[in-house]
Amino acid sequence: MGVEELTNPLLAGFWNETRLRSSLETLSPATDQPDPGMSVQWTRIAEALGLGYGERSGAVITKGKTLMRARTTPSAGALYPFEVLVAFQDGPDYVLYHYEAAGCSLRRLAAVGRREMADILTAAPPTDPLTAGPLRSAPSTAGPDDGAEPPCAVVAVVARPWHAMRKYGRRGYLYTHLDSAHAATNIALAAADAGFAPTVRLRFDRRALSRLFGLENLCREPHALVTLAAPAEGRPTGTGGRPANPFAVPIWWHDGGRGLEQPDGPEREAWELVSPVSTFHQPRDLRLRFGTTASVRPAATDTRAGADTGTGTRAGAAAPVALAGRDETAPADLGPAVLARQSAKGFLTKPVGADALGRALTAVRGGITVDCADGPLAGLRVLVRNVDGLSPGAYEYDPAGHRLLPVGGDGGSEEAVVAACMNQGVAAGCAALVALHAPVRQLLGERGQQGLAELHFHAASAGQRLCLGAAEQRLGITCLGGFDAGRIAELALLADEEEVIYVIAVGVADENAVKWDRAPIAYSHGRDPQQPI
Repeated sequence: MGVEELTNPLLAGFWNETRLRSSLETLSPATDQPDPGMSVQWTRIAEALGLGYGERSGAVITKGKTLMRARTTPSAGALYPFEVLVAFQDGPDYVLYHYEAAGCSLRRLAAVGRREMADILTAAPPTDPLTAGPLRSAPSTAGPDDGAEPPCAVVAVVARPWHAMRKYGRRGYLYTHLDSAHAATNIALAAADAGFAPTVRLRFDRRALSRLFGLENLCREPHALVTLAAPAEGRPTGTGGRPANPFAVPIWWHDGGRGLEQPDGPEREAWELVSPVSTFHQPRDLRLRFGTTASVRPAATDTRAGADTGTGTRAGAAAPVALAGRDETAPADLGPAVLARQSAKGFLTKPVGADALGRALTAVRGGITVDCADGPLAGLRVLVRNVDGLSPGAYEYDPAGHRLLPVGGDGGSEEAVVAACMNQGVAAGCAALVALHAPVRQLLGERGQQGLAELHFHAASAGQRLCLGAAEQRLGITCLGGFDAGRIAELALLADEEEVIYVIAVGVADENAVKWDRAPIAYSHGRDPQQPI
């Protein structure tokens, strides 16, 4: 990858478009096809994809110490173990494209029937007799599409677990949920900014969608669908008509013959390893519940001396701490925040302001319309270590009141924090750790694999929003999937039943640091390169 390509993607896109080819089938678009680039709606959807999950300025070091252009959403080890497919409404039916973030290319795959798509969007997943329980219910068709025009596009975030598992082992399967949720959330936010009405769907028949999109036997699991209702007539885009992301200019391909990459032997073996925990292999029939939910669950508000906060800890006599930005909406301008977001590779031992932290937290109060509004949400606990205006210690975040409920503790030593983060140097010097937590074992017993998927989606959705809020406040931030859950829980004073799902470090970014988790060995998990999956 040349210097010009890293710093000037528009020039690289121009070079690719003007390259001479002897085969007419690789021209974009094909001469016998209507030019999709001339469709205002298709173009706006493609631009939303480029902002939601596209390239941005800068580069990152990936597994194997290779360079790739940075993207608008984070990923464990910069692996991005998922693919994005989008079905555009094309007359009475749909046409399916594979969206590739590298180069912002859209390659036509196949035609998709409107009736078949509607069946998937209006039906709950089939019941698996081994996991059926008291939550079984008849499918509900009430929702955004009921009695309305079909969505103008359906974006599918499809996990490819092997891409994470070959580095992180079976835990890599969880990272596919987190990474794909970051992307689905950001795509939904970008689509809303462009004037569309997005709905995220997690309760759908994954096997039926795989058949419809040609994913059978490809070791891929659809994790989330984002349906886009047509924008209101005359509603302007969030960017005033300018491209939302100048680093992601859509390029359309109609070669019509090349499908998705086929899995090899190790990938098929890994696919079988996750079958007992996968929503693809073990569906659960849950009623579709449409609504807008906050990213994190409400917190108990009783802070009387010795009162239980609802997470098994005692709040003592400390009063709640009101945060700045209660009446603000973050981010105020999505595009700049998305393009400015980056994962800090380390932190300087400097404090951050309480006002900046508070305004960053306003972002997690926002919600997305989902089909699982009754699904499990994570709580958010902040381990304050070096924040001006806040005493060190653990605090539970109350999204309703936009305040912190003091729990106790002293914030932990740097050695304890680094050890709890599996000795990742990136955690040293951070001003605060954010721990997303939930009673995981109870939820798994009640909701099975679907509960695992929904919980991780909401946790990563909150993480993505927090990343955007931090970018707007110029705070350094990085998401950590490698951590000792027990040690984090001890530092954050969590109750025994509360388990840590995701950890996010916040502070003053050290621009000269190196994040070694992107090296070939997964240091954040203590893994040896010879260790089996």
